[in-house]
Amino acid sequence: MPAWPIALACCLLPTLVVFTCYGISISLDQVPRCVPFFEGCTSISAASRQLPSLHLFRAVMLPTTALLLAYWLIARTWLGLLGARGPARAWMTSLGIIGAIFLVLYAVFLGTDGPAYELMRRYGVTVYFAFTALAQILLSAQLQRLPGHLPDVGRRLPAIKVGFGAAMLVIGLINIPAANFFDADPVENVVEWNFALLMQGYFGLTALAWYRGGLTIALQRG
Repeated sequence: MPAWPIALACCLLPTLVVFTCYGISISLDQVPRCVPFFEGCTSISAASRQLPSLHLFRAVMLPTTALLLAYWLIARTWLGLLGARGPARAWMTSLGIIGAIFLVLYAVFLGTDGPAYELMRRYGVTVYFAFTALAQILLSAQLQRLPGHLPDVGRRLPAIKVGFGAAMLVIGLINIPAANFFDADPVENVVEWNFALLMQGYFGLTALAWYRGGLTIALQRG
């Protein structure tokens, strides 16, 4: 079977479910209406933590974890087929898998009360975002260093992926001084929404690369 639908699902499923949950929460007057990418009136968590949005969020995010695990394992093999060598592939895969596991922690404890639950939720979302972004940056770096030309993928696509990784890094760094000089919540919310959009878009770029390259995976009966 082709590998690109897995990467595309990693891109589209989280994006669509967050926008859907936000729309539901707005319709029920649970969160304010705005353009969160610029105004930061609410966070992704706030848009999804109340019922009935919470049930939809968990129903989509938990299976998405399995897709992310498959994505990073396929990406590791893909880089090997393209000629990538060294420990970076193992680091990339480990960071991606850990990030996916912490997405489960975040989804399970979202909407729960109590300081212990809040701590688990915050660790879940922080590690998910940070480790997934780092894994994506490692993937981009390895594509840039591949020997020879990539006729099926081209050089422009890896460069765009590097740009996405750089943009995520810049957005994360901007959040540190901005949160100290402005109202922290809106700034953090704007950073979160834009960071998440770039991170999900990165998976879409991988789907394009796998589609162009004709990458397939073999399913074997155990």
